[in-house]
Amino acid sequence: MDEIAVLVLNYTFEPLHFTNAKRAITLLLSGKAESVEASPRVIRSPSTAFPLPAVIRLAVYIRKPFLDRVAFNKKNILRRDGYACQYCNRRGDRLTVDHVLPRSRGGETTWTNVVAACLKCNLRKGNRLLEEAGMRLIREPVHPRFLFSVHLLRHPHAGSFLDSWRKYLVAVPSAT
Repeated sequence: MDEIAVLVLNYTFEPLHFTNAKRAITLLLSGKAESVEASPRVIRSPSTAFPLPAVIRLAVYIRKPFLDRVAFNKKNILRRDGYACQYCNRRGDRLTVDHVLPRSRGGETTWTNVVAACLKCNLRKGNRLLEEAGMRLIREPVHPRFLFSVHLLRHPHAGSFLDSWRKYLVAVPSAT
């Protein structure tokens, strides 16, 4: 039971960390947390049975300094954009990055101005604005707020409750 991972959310539904099932049940029974998403597994005792939680929320807000910064690099841009071109939605391993507002026109190399693009779309857009190239973005680029998705991808039980966790995590690409 200890190897089963449970996602712990702050009172404000922000992801904090993972814990094991035993610790999650202890938090639930002591009233320090509430179950938000249940898993298909059931915990039984002689007098009761209840579903093992997949996601719990703490009953009080935990102040946590924002120490996790998402490194700005090509790998994380591709991860944020779900490994898909933000102009045509083409997926693949031959993706590059594109400045929405070209650098030659004052565009900066920031999270909100750089997107994943396939080679074809990147060449088509070139050094032009979206309107000039007759193109549009599928999704506006945003600065990832939280590095939790990286922890999720590294977690040994990441596949177990991924669907239950997905809506609480920022910048986790969909499985499609």
